Amino acid sequence: MPTRHLPFVVAVWSLLLPLLAQELPGVRSALIAPSFVPVAENVRLTLVLQVDADTEIPGELLTGVRLQVRADDRELPAITRPGKAGMVAVAAGTRIERSIEFPAASFVPSPELTQIAVVTVAWQGLAGTSCLIKVAPDNRRVDLDRLDLARTQVVLVTNYGDMRFSFRPEKAPKTVRNFLQLCLSGFYDGTKFHRVKQDFMIQGGDPNTKDGPMETWGGGGPGYAIKAEFSDLRHLRGTLSMARGSDPDSAGSQFFVVHKDSPHLDGKYSAFGNLEEGADTLDRIAYVPVGGVQRETPVSPVIIRHAIVLPVTR
Repeated sequence: MPTRHLPFVVAVWSLLLPLLAQELPGVRSALIAPSFVPVAENVRLTLVLQVDADTEIPGELLTGVRLQVRADDRELPAITRPGKAGMVAVAAGTRIERSIEFPAASFVPSPELTQIAVVTVAWQGLAGTSCLIKVAPDNRRVDLDRLDLARTQVVLVTNYGDMRFSFRPEKAPKTVRNFLQLCLSGFYDGTKFHRVKQDFMIQGGDPNTKDGPMETWGGGGPGYAIKAEFSDLRHLRGTLSMARGSDPDSAGSQFFVVHKDSPHLDGKYSAFGNLEEGADTLDRIAYVPVGGVQRETPVSPVIIRHAIVLPVTR
């Protein structure tokens, strides 16, 4: 049973159809970006060029920037930086990866986002070379007291994919509020899913997993406990619930997501949300190789890069 024991791929990358660039025969190109980026942070784009035949590449492509940006089907000003003039000879078999960073706010009409902006970025002059980025609101600007908890959602961005959750404040109001407060504060960013049991559940939310020794994983929390809110909500696949110790009122920040229906948990743990999108991510995490004494610790870290609140105000 879940206890307080005990982590954007790799960040989850969005790679859209690396196609033959019409302007550069013999060169395949792709633009890679993180799937989710908070608007207050930077977004790193990686331009990949795979050269299949001896050719020449514009120097501007290797040193400059020419990006076409659309946010929610609205054309935004192009992002350009001048580069080196002339052509550069490149031999067959060469692979070029070039990373550049921009403020995520550069890709949206305004940094005052209240919902996710769906952004398409294309490299001008490279046909078919584009990527999709979802730019999320700045959690630091969200007023928890103004949120409609029943309609607000959270996306957990992990190195295995994204999971989006809705909440049940009518059943567990204090638990929902506590979880959202921790998400808004950045508490979960960088923590790991430290306990994974295939066909049962995946558990995370321990701050010790950020940089604490592994033997402490499962023992950490926010420095306080919240009262249990047991209800008639069932622990079905995708249910979001609070982990706890032997004391029913010992939950704090650790939570678990049910991988397979677990009726033996009903009425014993504070269920407070449901997985709305990302069942494939749940499966990928649940099936990771595990080790440790209990055979529950992922061999390779499963990291929560960001816990992004999608606010809906009352």
